[in-house]
This record gives sequence, structure tokens and C-alpha cells, in this order.
Amino acid sequence: MAASHPEPDRSSGFAALCLGQFLGHQTGLTFSALIPIVSAEWQLSASQAGLILGAFQLGNLIAYVVVGFLLDRMRTKPIMAWAAALVAMGDLLFALGARDFWSGIGLRLLVGVCLGGLYLPALKHIAETIPTARRATATGVFIGVLVAGYAGSLFYVGALATRIGWRLTMAGVGAAELLGALVLAFGVSATQPTRGGEGRTRYLADVFTNRPALCVIGAYTAHNWELFGMWGWTTPFMVALLQARGTGPAAALTWGGMLAAGIVGVGGLGGILGGRLADRFGRARAARALLGMSFFCSAIFGWLFHAPLALILAVSLVYGIVVVADSPAYSASLMELVPPRSLGGAFSLQMLFGWTVTAISPAVFGATMDLTRHLWGDAMMPWGIAYGILALGPIAGILALWPLARREGRIVRNFP
Repeated sequence: MAASHPEPDRSSGFAALCLGQFLGHQTGLTFSALIPIVSAEWQLSASQAGLILGAFQLGNLIAYVVVGFLLDRMRTKPIMAWAAALVAMGDLLFALGARDFWSGIGLRLLVGVCLGGLYLPALKHIAETIPTARRATATGVFIGVLVAGYAGSLFYVGALATRIGWRLTMAGVGAAELLGALVLAFGVSATQPTRGGEGRTRYLADVFTNRPALCVIGAYTAHNWELFGMWGWTTPFMVALLQARGTGPAAALTWGGMLAAGIVGVGGLGGILGGRLADRFGRARAARALLGMSFFCSAIFGWLFHAPLALILAVSLVYGIVVVADSPAYSASLMELVPPRSLGGAFSLQMLFGWTVTAISPAVFGATMDLTRHLWGDAMMPWGIAYGILALGPIAGILALWPLARREGRIVRNFP
């Protein structure tokens, strides 16, 4: 629905928002890049590494539930700036104090809590400053920038950790995040939270009995099951792949991290592409098509362990794009299906379910690896089964979006 009044051009504020969030999210996949190093140093099993990955997502979840409701009452800018500064402090603490499984899981949980103050305020900021016709595209660009941040950290963390040590590398990550806090504090345009003129916030009517919104939340949850399981284990998969082909441990970590960075990084293009498709063809229809493609990739990816490397890389690039591409459709849909007075609460509910599975999925992946290694000696079998479990997410997402896709029917939107 078009806005009833002219909306201001805040492109400069959007650019600063993306830059600050890019820097602030550097921590996202750092532990994934460090798994081969710290697993040897701390003598971690795959299950324990998966639990540390899950603890970080659990920290995100805790913060998301709280922050989302605060967004209906507070301005977005200070929340983002303080969150980025706290993430930086948390990563510095990890660099100084992480010594074993228990200290590692506790500190990554803490960093996850701090990071939870970055993402949702940015989505609310986009909803407040970007016209509806361009909102999915803007959300896609924003998500693409975040994915580039995740990929960048995979690229340099793995490479630097083998040269200067992982602790000094993590200190550098913290410095980048502190710079992001400054960009958010001084470069992002200020907005005001929705006030009483919109009416009293009624989450029951606006969110909990809003069936289309609940369908979107269900699909987002299924999407995250696949996405964060895949992201969390891409680096270990590529390292194992290279070592199985005779590459030494240090070189495998460096090149595996670079390959994983490329796979995750192309997801940035997926976010932009998915946003454009959602603006043109409809949110649910675009998301379902992309979920179908990512299902196929998850179902076959692990079974390619012994395949030619060129084939694995070709499939992985497609995988990296489509596993992210449906993401903008979910946030843009909620912005349109839920009244502004309750949008923060809707995002909280979305994250409550969506981020719960991000804490579970990497741990289930690791536990599956441990279990199947004891049953089969072939390295391909554990990876094939573990990635196959991730493929359950797209199936659930396609089913959840079916009512919305029917409602969209044959409506085709023009590019803005």
C-alpha cells in the first residue's frame, strides 16, 4: 500500500546504516572460521563446536525478544550504536579470556546477546525511512551488505589466525566493530518511534491472531534452520574437503576459509536479487521458488564430498546465493502485514522462533557428524546426512508460505 504522504529521501542515512552494520557484524562467523584451530587447542568434539555456535545464536535470540518490543517505544539509532560498541567489547574479552569449551561458550553467548541489538533496529529503521515499493529491494541490499560482512570475516579471520594467532585476529575484529559503532552513532539519520497517534499497541490483534504474519514467521524460522546450519559448517566442510585431497592443515585452513568466504559472500548477491524478485513477483511467490532451489542444494551438497572440486565449487556458489535470497521477502512482508505500532513486537516474535532454530541447527549438524562418523568410515556419509537434515527447512518454508502464495495469485509488480 502506498504511503499517504511524501516520504523523505534518506539515501545518505541508508548508506551509513549499511556501512555501520557491515562493520558491526564482523563477529558473525568468526568462530566458524576458528573451529579447526580452537578445536585442536581446546580439544573440542564436533558436538561441542556446534554448541558454541548455537550459544552465539541463543544470545542473539535473547536480545531480539527484548529489543523488538523496545523498538515500539524507543529510537533505533542509539540502540544500534551502543550494541555495536558492546559487541566490540565482547570480542575483545573473547580474545583475552577464552581458554576452553566453557569460557568459549560463555563469551560467545555474551557477544551474541550484544549483537542482537543491531539487526532488528536496522529493519525498523528501513520500515520508517524507505517507501513500500522499494522496501524489499532496500532490505535485500541491507542483507547483502551483512552477508558481505560475514563473508569478509571468514576470509580474513582464517587467513590471519594462522599467521598472527587467533587472539590478535579477534582483537582486530573488535576494532572494526568499534568503528562501526561510531558510523552508526554519527552517520545514521534519526527517527522517532511510533507514538500514540497510531493507537494503543495491541499485539494480540496485530500479531498473534494475524494468520498471514504467522505464516511469514513460520517460513522465516524454516529458512533460518537451513541458512545458519549451512553457514556455521561451511568452513569446516571446505577444510575437511581440502585435507582429504592432501592439503596440509595450515594451508587447508587458509584456503578453506577463503573458499567459505566466497560461498557466503555470494549470498550478498542473493539478498539483492531476492529483494528485487520479491518486489516484482510478490513476497511469497519469490520466496517459495528460492526455497525450492536451496532445498535441492542442501539435499545434494554433502554427498559431493568426493566429487570433482570444480563441481563442488559450482554447486556451492549457487547454494550460497539461493540460501540467502528468500530472506528479504520475510522482513518486507511483516512490514506490510503488521501495523507500525506493533512492528517491533512482530519482529520479536519472528526472532523468537527464527533464532531459536539457529541455536539448534548447528548443534544438530555437529551431533549428526559425531554420530555418523562412528557408524560409517567414509567421510562423505556424515556430511551428506548432516546437510540433508538442513534440507528439511526449505520444505517447511514452502508449506508455510502456501496460503500467502495463493493470495498473491497472478499479481505481478513492476520494478520500482
